[in-house]
Amino acid sequence: MYLKLASVTKHRKAWLAIRLVLMAAVFAAGSAQAQNRGKTETWKSHLSADAPDVIYRTHCAACHGVNGDGKSLARFSFDPPPADFTSNETRAELSRVHMIETLNKGARDKQGKQTGMMAWKSHLSRAQIEAVVDYVIVKFMDGKMAANELSPSAGLKHKGHDHSAANVIAVDYPYGLKASAANGKSIYAANCAQCHGDSGDGRGKPERVGQSHPRNFQDADFRQFASGFSLFSAVSRGRGHMPAWDKTLSNQEIADVSEYVLRNFAKPHSH
Repeated sequence: MYLKLASVTKHRKAWLAIRLVLMAAVFAAGSAQAQNRGKTETWKSHLSADAPDVIYRTHCAACHGVNGDGKSLARFSFDPPPADFTSNETRAELSRVHMIETLNKGARDKQGKQTGMMAWKSHLSRAQIEAVVDYVIVKFMDGKMAANELSPSAGLKHKGHDHSAANVIAVDYPYGLKASAANGKSIYAANCAQCHGDSGDGRGKPERVGQSHPRNFQDADFRQFASGFSLFSAVSRGRGHMPAWDKTLSNQEIADVSEYVLRNFAKPHSH
């Protein structure tokens, strides 16, 4: 029994030592990075806003994780830890406007204290910031986000942020895309109707549908959350038996077919 307890204690000490080494490495890297940035206030990222995935991997993944779930080594070094973009709580709390303002000006906790989230406005352009925010919403948040309006209980975490429409213009689709339902019609007919049906009821060709149960775009539950962002996310990333179309269709085509579905099946009277 004594030997077993001693072995457990030894493993715990070893694990603690490993964690301390990892945390020290994170702190050292963060400190060196902060010092370098302090000496070079004009440092700018030259990454293209047309490749938001590269911006995310280069500047965001170290803290928020490659999968946007906050599961990085850096999470042990920050209080509060980096946001988990995949959680329902985050989707209910973060609006696109707030995310853009956070990247611009940094973040505070609910008590008003500055968090580990730095202000990026000196290092990323407005176009880069909006592109990487849209990437996070599409890639990790299923296109679902909070409304832009602040609730009365928003508190100090929004201190210094401007959520007005004059500051951040509301958009229907990511990456500055302007969707065309007319163009989306032929894309839907060629790629979607065989499974989802000509009328969007999920009753396509039996040989294609099989046991996959394609989404019925006329269902009340679908209509409740359907938006340009959520459809764009679903089409580009894939869901269940549906493949990811971002390797086959361009972002513009994905936006166009999403708009066609919205206008004709999901929310035909709201456009």
